[in-house]
Amino acid sequence: MLPVLHVDAALDALPASFNRKALNGAAQGAYKHYDAEAMAGLPVAVQLVGRRLQEERVLAGAKRLEDALDKRGERYRLLAIE
Repeated sequence: MLPVLHVDAALDALPASFNRKALNGAAQGAYKHYDAEAMAGLPVAVQLVGRRLQEERVLAGAKRLEDALDKRGERYRLLAIE
């Protein structure tokens, strides 16, 4: 079962001992923008990855995930753009 989580400002805050400069350049760039308080309440993302030429399997997995979230009433609703 895949838990449906949201960012929690207290639980997801970086510890005071976190040293961004010890990371590689890509990770430093990602953590430069991380702010647990600003992101509080946002859903945690899931990325489905498949092997080359297996796109149908990945899409089928995504559909099963959406169906399971629908059953629980927790499917993420996309922003309506006019």
